[in-house]
Amino acid sequence: METTNTVEARFQQLSQHFDKWEIVKDLIDQMIDLMLNLRQSGHPGGSRSKVHALVVTLLSGAMRWDIRHPEKRFTDRFILIAGHTIPLIYAAFSVFSEAMRIKYEQTKNLCYYIPPEKVVLPEDLLQFRHNGGLPGHAEMSGKTLFLKFNTGPSGHGSPAAAGEALALKMAGASGVKVIAFEGDAGLTPGAAHETMNSAWGLGLDNLYYLVDWNDFGIDDHPVSAVVPGTPNEWFGAHGWRVCGTEHGHQWSDLTRMIVELFWGKNHNKVPSIGWMKTQKGRGYYLYDNKSHGTVHKMNSELFWKTKRDFAEKYGVDFEGFGKPAPSTAKEQRQQTWTNINRVLDVLRNNQKLVDYIADTLVNIGDSVPETIPSFRLSSNNNPLKDPKLFDFTQYPQELFAPPGSKL
Repeated sequence: METTNTVEARFQQLSQHFDKWEIVKDLIDQMIDLMLNLRQSGHPGGSRSKVHALVVTLLSGAMRWDIRHPEKRFTDRFILIAGHTIPLIYAAFSVFSEAMRIKYEQTKNLCYYIPPEKVVLPEDLLQFRHNGGLPGHAEMSGKTLFLKFNTGPSGHGSPAAAGEALALKMAGASGVKVIAFEGDAGLTPGAAHETMNSAWGLGLDNLYYLVDWNDFGIDDHPVSAVVPGTPNEWFGAHGWRVCGTEHGHQWSDLTRMIVELFWGKNHNKVPSIGWMKTQKGRGYYLYDNKSHGTVHKMNSELFWKTKRDFAEKYGVDFEGFGKPAPSTAKEQRQQTWTNINRVLDVLRNNQKLVDYIADTLVNIGDSVPETIPSFRLSSNNNPLKDPKLFDFTQYPQELFAPPGSKL
């Protein structure tokens, strides 16, 4: 925790990066769109509405994590409770990994190297929701070990978030946080309410929710038509510490909220939640519940409209702009890959942005502690590391039958 003065100083420090975050946000938006346009499946609305919050969380230092080594045991845990918005994670990591790849190729410094099997790369987006490719919901495996629980069904990750926070506290992993991203519609299941109550009762001050308050799920009616109140009441009634902003797509207001959430004082040692008012489908020209699980028809007029905004802002010439989709799957895939690279050229041609992203990710990764003095568990006592378990010559003879025996 920090004093009011140092919290303000941290905000001022981060405000110097708003211009870079804006470009990162735009790149992520495009990766989401191109990935879903090719696959003709996925959830654009909730993915786009959370981009600002994810960028601040991952690049501000609020979360201690290492893109190179997601297996580090004292990294903060990230749970995407809204598991259907996994395109958000894939798109963000495709941008981050490209910056790291560029920097490694430029310097050959191993601090920028990420084994390709450990991270989502831009080319992986072509295999979204294909057998052997990127799954349609959040999975803690392979290229997405950054995620710390498998999620998808509404509210499914909430109990897991509290459970992981409890385990960390009981293990004495002081300072290790659990950060959970969710939407307001995902707070309606009973498991979410049970988690709110249990987390307060267990004193899980290492648990942090970030709630995308966009007032829509999959239904035509808004959440507010059937659920009274605001996140202040929903979580405050359970004793949580609540921060929030009405402007979830504005860097200044959002960053102030996140800085207060993670670095502000928590006198009562309770769970914390930060909410941001957003628009589901921001910038996708398909809004609210209409953007839940629905994508633009391939290369449709509305799809190209989402590209026009980016093209005019950054001077990008998209292949096939304004035209129908190619006739074969192979040609569609090739056009998508070409346009992914034209988006990434905005990054490649901006050395300062490459340096900022790569160096920030390395510095944050290096901030993850290797040891914590208060930690109560020792790898030396891990039974899976006991060689006696795997020495079959020491096993009881009763486990073995003589050769030729009939069993």
